[in-house]
Amino acid sequence: MSEDNLYLLFCYLIQLITMVIWISRSKNKKRTGLINFSIFVIYNVLFHYNLIYNSTGGYGLVWLFYLMLSLGLHWLINTIGIIRTFIVK
Repeated sequence: MSEDNLYLLFCYLIQLITMVIWISRSKNKKRTGLINFSIFVIYNVLFHYNLIYNSTGGYGLVWLFYLMLSLGLHWLINTIGIIRTFIVK
């Protein structure tokens, strides 16, 4: 397994753990889960497709960076949601 795959695996694990925590703490679990997983699937399909098929000439690193950046941004939004559930309750 390459280093890039290990970085992505680590990002996915952190992202999925925070999504599960936020869904479990949410009042409307089904809606929160559906919205989060829909957004998750949309940007993952887009970036993985480009990472696999449009990665010639060094563009693979660009798509990997965008994928990790979008995972980080989604994680940050989920973390803010988790913190907000602690404050509200």
